[in-house]
Amino acid sequence: MQCSFTCTGRNTENGLHVTFYDRDWQKLPFARHYPVERRAMSKPVNYEKMVELAERLSAPLKFSRVDFYEINGKIYFGEITFFPGNGMEEFSPEEWDYKLGGLMRL
Repeated sequence: MQCSFTCTGRNTENGLHVTFYDRDWQKLPFARHYPVERRAMSKPVNYEKMVELAERLSAPLKFSRVDFYEINGKIYFGEITFFPGNGMEEFSPEEWDYKLGGLMRL
């Protein structure tokens, strides 16, 4: 399963919100450590290209998070990480930790 997430509200009074989406940009029903953004988020204009690039970069890996930013219609690469949140950020509801983890074949 491929999923994407947005980070909104960094450095604001309300703080960071992390919202997960499925491949079709439908909001997923869980949170990971941070609250979920309530307002609807538009899919990035370059979303399909970002997914394509992430799939190419992560192809040889069992698991990774590939970060991109879209600024003024341009894609910028952020990082690849193998342990988001040090692997310690909790899911709510907790069952999603197991659902997503169960998809990994080590």
